[in-house]
Amino acid sequence: MWFSILSIVFYVLALLLIAPILLNTKSVQDSKRPQKLPLFITALCAIVFHIFSIYPLLTDLVTGQNFTLLEIGSLFSVIIAIFAALFMLRVNTMWLLLPIVYAFAIINIVAATFIPSHIIQLLNQNTSLLFHIGLSVFTYALCFIAMLYSIQLVWIDRSLKARKTQFSPAIPPLMTVERHFFCLFTISELLLTFTLISGTYHLLQSINIETIHKAAFSCAGWLIFGIGLVGHWKYHWKGKKMIVYTISGMILLTIAYFGSRLISS
Repeated sequence: MWFSILSIVFYVLALLLIAPILLNTKSVQDSKRPQKLPLFITALCAIVFHIFSIYPLLTDLVTGQNFTLLEIGSLFSVIIAIFAALFMLRVNTMWLLLPIVYAFAIINIVAATFIPSHIIQLLNQNTSLLFHIGLSVFTYALCFIAMLYSIQLVWIDRSLKARKTQFSPAIPPLMTVERHFFCLFTISELLLTFTLISGTYHLLQSINIETIHKAAFSCAGWLIFGIGLVGHWKYHWKGKKMIVYTISGMILLTIAYFGSRLISS
C-alpha cells in the first residue's frame, strides 16, 4: 500500500509542476520554454512506485493467477504513463495530455488499492497467451494516447479559431499535433490488427460468451478506427469527425476488454 501512496504523491507533484506551465498566458517572447527534467524525474518516481505497487500483478501475469478488474486498469494506466514520460522527452505535443494521463493513473491506483472489485479468472498461462496479453495491453495504451491526441487537436483548433487564448510556449503548434496524432493513430490501428489476428487462435480454442463478446467489440473498434483512417487519407477528414471516430473506437475497445471481464465475473 505504501508504494501506491508514494506513487499517488509523485503523480500529484507532477500535476503541480505541469499546471503553471499550461496556465502561463504570457507571449512567446516573454516566456521561457518549459523545463522537462524536473517533471520527468518526478513522473519517473511516480511510475517506479506505481510499478512496485502492481508487482504482484506482474507476477500473476506470468503464473496465470487471478486478476481483479481494477488491477488491470492500474496496469493499463502505468503503461500509458510510461509512454507519456518517454514521449515527453522527445515530443513537445504531450504537455496538454500529461494531466489527463496522471489523473487517470491516480484514479486507477486509488481504485485498485482501496476499492474491492470482482475477481476474474485468467485463461491458463501459455506463451502465445502471454504474447497476446502483452500486445493487447500495449495496443490499448497507444489507442488511449491517440484518443487524447484527438481531443487535444480539437481543443487547440477551436481555441485558435475563437482567438480566446494566448498560448503558453508549452502548447504545441496545431500542425505538429495533427501530424503526431495521425502517425500514432495509424500505428495503433496496425497493432490492433495484429492483436486481433493473435486473438483469433484463442477464440477458436475457447468459444464462449466472454470471448465472443470480446471479439465482437474489438472488431467493431478496429473497424471504426479503420473507417476514420480511410476517411482521413481519402477524404481528408479532420477535427470533429476524427475525434468522433477515435473516441467511438476507444469506447468499443474498452467495452471489449472490461465488459468481457464483467460478464465472466
